[in-house]
Amino acid sequence: MRAVVLPAAPALIPGVGGTADPLAELRERARGLLTETVAKGEGPVVVIGAGESTRTWPVDAPSGGARFTTGRVPEGALPTDPGIGRGLLPDVGDRLVLQSVAADATPQECADLGHGLTVAPGGLLVVVADGPATLTEKAPGHLQPDAAPFAGELARALAVGDVVALAGLDPAECDRVWMRGRPALQVLAGAAAGASPAAHLLLEEAPFGVQYLLARWEW
Repeated sequence: MRAVVLPAAPALIPGVGGTADPLAELRERARGLLTETVAKGEGPVVVIGAGESTRTWPVDAPSGGARFTTGRVPEGALPTDPGIGRGLLPDVGDRLVLQSVAADATPQECADLGHGLTVAPGGLLVVVADGPATLTEKAPGHLQPDAAPFAGELARALAVGDVVALAGLDPAECDRVWMRGRPALQVLAGAAAGASPAAHLLLEEAPFGVQYLLARWEW
């Protein structure tokens, strides 16, 4: 099984970043990584990201990213995070599965969802998740002094395939440092439980005071 971790950055959606398009290079790197990884298998492609509830979505659900361009959210819109993953993927036809996990899901609920994901051998889990959003004074959550060491530990866990560290993320601590990606990463931990993934951290940056990570796991 393989997994790719992408940033949950709305500016990765074309048009959201305006004419400046500050994440254009990151978008192309993410697309390239997904295209390369998709080509290595024929199994299901499951996109997971935080949302208001835990549920599976129609693959043709309207994009919730419209909120950033028109200010309106269509009825039945896909949450932004899984929508980012869907938008960056190449066409995978009927292999695509869209899944949201509730932002307040407990670690055990996330683990159970990860265990239960129907990802056959050769499948791919696309995890859309940010690290903390409190790394600078101008960050969405402003500056939290302990956000930097928290981000460093998260990057380390993704770089070495530390399933236990992801599973052990504390929801209260994640909320305090504005880490929205906690549930999706704990679904990844549940899917990889008991394994020793071959892990590669391909990018870590924080252009807006939010930790963006690009990583690949295989087990």
